[in-house]
Amino acid sequence: MHPGRRPLQAVTLAGSCVILATLLALLGLVTAAPASGKQRPWPPIPKGAAFVHFGEEHWNDDDGLRIFPKVVRASSRYRPDLVTASGDKDSDGTVANLRRWKQLMAPYDSKGIPYFAGVGNHDRKARPGFPPGVDPMGSLDNYMDVFAERPYPFGDAAPYDVPKLSPTTRPSGDPAGASSHYAVEYGPVRWVFIDNSCYSIVNCDPLQNPPFPDAAGNNGQYDFLDSEAAKAEAEGDLLFVVMHMPTQDDRPGHTEPTPLPHTMGEGSSPDNQLFEERAAAAGVDGVFAGHIKGMWKYTASGIPYFTDGGAGGEVYVGPQEETGVDYGYWHGYRLIRVRNGKLKTDVIPVFRRGGIEIDGPKRVKVGDVARFTAVGQQPTEEGPDVKLELRPPDGSRPNIDNLPTPAYLWSVRKPRRLRPIPAANEDPRRVERRQTASGRFRARCPGRVVVKIKSGFATSRYPIEVYGKGGKPCR
Repeated sequence: MHPGRRPLQAVTLAGSCVILATLLALLGLVTAAPASGKQRPWPPIPKGAAFVHFGEEHWNDDDGLRIFPKVVRASSRYRPDLVTASGDKDSDGTVANLRRWKQLMAPYDSKGIPYFAGVGNHDRKARPGFPPGVDPMGSLDNYMDVFAERPYPFGDAAPYDVPKLSPTTRPSGDPAGASSHYAVEYGPVRWVFIDNSCYSIVNCDPLQNPPFPDAAGNNGQYDFLDSEAAKAEAEGDLLFVVMHMPTQDDRPGHTEPTPLPHTMGEGSSPDNQLFEERAAAAGVDGVFAGHIKGMWKYTASGIPYFTDGGAGGEVYVGPQEETGVDYGYWHGYRLIRVRNGKLKTDVIPVFRRGGIEIDGPKRVKVGDVARFTAVGQQPTEEGPDVKLELRPPDGSRPNIDNLPTPAYLWSVRKPRRLRPIPAANEDPRRVERRQTASGRFRARCPGRVVVKIKSGFATSRYPIEVYGKGGKPCR
């Protein structure tokens, strides 16, 4: 949190239809569903303000329509207060491509979840002679037309009528068409969307909608960031930035198909260093980007930068690289929560239906320790096969600090028979008596028991038998 900002109040998420469901059940109109735990994902539904971020949707990549709709459906089940996307919705910014992306985002609209998006280099329509995504002067005309009907400030329609979300009105001087840079506030967070889809921030400034200088007297996006930072300071908000291209490339020793740092200007733009300096001076609390297809993180000037490019596009895999948790090449989205002025995030993978496989002993003797492992098959068929091990990254990796751990948790329903052994760094949100990240359990007394692993809303169960004589009676 920027020095001097006041503590933030937590926003409590609540809501229930229990009374109505009970009455209908008593009348015989519905059959009560068993308590299956479907609404108890891991990580749990956040307390406080909840957000989702993802990027690199690329719905028309080979596996895009297998991955991206799962990201939307899975993340919407968390009922976030706001969804943010950092761009590259498709391969090229045609009207048809952008409209299809909007259709795929419709589940958020149907559930009343606001979403806002930034501009990626592939969202601009490349000029003749340029391959899609590499034209720094690509047109935003299609983008501005297709998304003009979205709520302001993303588009021109009336703003969302959602408590704690602002702005609540569209100013009379706002130019027609979707915005390429803008800001929204939800509760304790101000989100600022910056356009660096031209492989630069300053090079994008002449192509902006609204144009510069703007009504507030800003002469470019850096001025705009400073203006929004002042508002965040005055409101006691955290300040988050969404932009497409990161300032650093988290991947060590990568080669093809992106041999240069996949950042602004492929590493050549002075905006990479300049943005980090300006963000630190403005008191930015977190930066959320995409552009690189996979999941990483890094820190610059004390600010966390999250590269969440796993929402659909085919992951980059060159001759020296592999997919999975040890490399960052995997598909998912980021769940963000803000409570009492503190930022906490989880990276949640997406899997095929029934795609998590557990490996471990089928029988365990009383007193022995059993260890279980799990691998999830991600929804890929045409691109690289991604089997994601549900564990922390290998500590020997050269960029271990840049590799996020996919969300997962082991549990057992009968801890009297099988007691979890805690990991070295357990999540404080777990139920200590029956949950652990270690995958290790000690057999305590005979009987049948089910070991379970959760990742997001995906679940897999593994029945085992504990045999031998126990020192305590079991129930």
